[in-house]
Amino acid sequence: MYTPHFLSIMMNSSKVFTRKHRKEKIYMKKNVWKRHAALALIGTMAIGSLYGCGNKSTTSDPTQATTENSTDGTTSDRKEKLVIALQTYSFITDYDNNYLTKLLEDKLGIDIEFYLLSADSSEATTQLSLMVSAGEQMPDIICTNGALSAEAILDYGSKGVLIPLGDMLNNPEIAPNFNSVVSEEDRNIMLEGSTSADGNIYSMTQYEPQAWNMTPYRFYINQTWLDKLGLNVPTTTDEYKEVLKAFATQDPNGNGQADEIPAYGFTAGTYGENITIPLMNSFIYYPGTKSSKVVLTLDDSGEKVIAPFVQDQWREGLEYMKELCQEGLLPESVFTDDKTQFMSVLNNEEVNLIGSVSTGSLSRWNDYDNNANGQDFVMMAPLKGPEGIAYSPFNQTKPQPIWFVTSSCQNPELAVTLGDLFYDPEISIITRYGEKDVDWTTDSEKLSDSSLSNAYIEAGLNDEKSVLVLNDIWGQNNATFWRDINPRYFTIKQDQGVVQNNAYDPNVKSMQFYADNYAYNYNSHPDKLLPAKLNYTNEEVTEQSEITVNVATYVSQSMAQFITGARPLDDREWESYKSELDTIGLQTWLENAQAAYDRTK
Repeated sequence: MYTPHFLSIMMNSSKVFTRKHRKEKIYMKKNVWKRHAALALIGTMAIGSLYGCGNKSTTSDPTQATTENSTDGTTSDRKEKLVIALQTYSFITDYDNNYLTKLLEDKLGIDIEFYLLSADSSEATTQLSLMVSAGEQMPDIICTNGALSAEAILDYGSKGVLIPLGDMLNNPEIAPNFNSVVSEEDRNIMLEGSTSADGNIYSMTQYEPQAWNMTPYRFYINQTWLDKLGLNVPTTTDEYKEVLKAFATQDPNGNGQADEIPAYGFTAGTYGENITIPLMNSFIYYPGTKSSKVVLTLDDSGEKVIAPFVQDQWREGLEYMKELCQEGLLPESVFTDDKTQFMSVLNNEEVNLIGSVSTGSLSRWNDYDNNANGQDFVMMAPLKGPEGIAYSPFNQTKPQPIWFVTSSCQNPELAVTLGDLFYDPEISIITRYGEKDVDWTTDSEKLSDSSLSNAYIEAGLNDEKSVLVLNDIWGQNNATFWRDINPRYFTIKQDQGVVQNNAYDPNVKSMQFYADNYAYNYNSHPDKLLPAKLNYTNEEVTEQSEITVNVATYVSQSMAQFITGARPLDDREWESYKSELDTIGLQTWLENAQAAYDRTK
């Protein structure tokens, strides 16, 4: 293999895997990524000389080791080798002598060697880009969570760097777990979510839906104040407005001052704090996002992509929130406050100031279970609007492309079979909870302990205990698993069946809220949803990249103006608002989204 002279100089200090030196160890220490950027470049260049899978197995059984000549001319048994470019995680201290690594090697009778990518996704993206642009031989497998965008996957696939996996994934002999363990519904979601715009599937995915993460907007109301004023938890937007009026005028915090904030949040919040989103869902379904971006949805037929923020129901929602704002029930500060200000108000030490609030994380209250302000609140179900609509924003779990096979791999079927092992139920648990019978167990006798429970089971939402966690190592330094950098399949039912090796206390609200959230929010959305991940062509991405940013900015600004009264919400201004969105390029975005959606069918 030809290596330019200047690259040879830079690689002198790196371990280079050439055809002649197949037996050398590929291992880049984690701290290399903390060095000067030049060293990261050197490490990336070095990957160019990585050798591929090794001798392709001559047997139909991919688990069989191959036999090859040793360097001294004698014959010895050698395990087939797979080289994985793996994105690291800060808590993992060793990948070579890792419990999961050894388990996978033993299962298939192979040798796994690593080229460690940066834990920082942007740095890992650069490293992979340099590998590809150098035109050198790649590792067999790339395993990364977030370093390859949909556009990069399509680009690398079209260039032949990544190979299509669809036929192998649909072959039960190559991917037995994917075809037998994964439900048909989830399998279709995983395949659709990993299909690029060219129709090819270049990745195996991680799919682990969790109700708490899929419903990031949760609405809380001050039960202490309700009890003091003799009021019930509101169920409609009209009832909610009357409760807010009582909060504003009847001094429920008892300090003799009109300092109560009936409804609170902040629109720049990244996880459920934008109170305008749950309120809007009483008028029209809008999934919202974890950021200030705007998203598209489907019409009632489930066939047409629409922009909810130009619909008449959206205007009705704005009118309702404008009334709240004008009557002093929804402060204008929700459009200007940041996280620091938001938490300062929530955690006011003198007296609780908040009557109702939207937030996705209980951590917004400092030490929630011991926080006097936080303990005042209960979770509300979505409010019914004038037309009976009571949706909850819903963020579908995206199948995360994470396991890619390169064209350098001489045995891609083995690479897919290795990835498929992660869908084995036991190994999926290992990838989340650690070593079996050390960190977790499914022992029926231990699970039968009546003292072991959780909110889902206590509420009758789940009747099956799936895993008993003995030792939570998720945030601890360990050499047990790869943490979150691998395929995985774990269902909602399994997740909700996990119990901890400590007594469940129904009086601990943070525990109970998981069940309340599932009961109130998980199924409160339309039957047909626009996929969370649409795979656009690179041309479409380029065409609309600026449009989506500008639309989001304009919609956000206009919402604030309409609700606060800075901009009248009459027919003339509403039509002007919609016209301006078309000028920005909304119709182009809708056309591209419709094309991308049609490709998923």
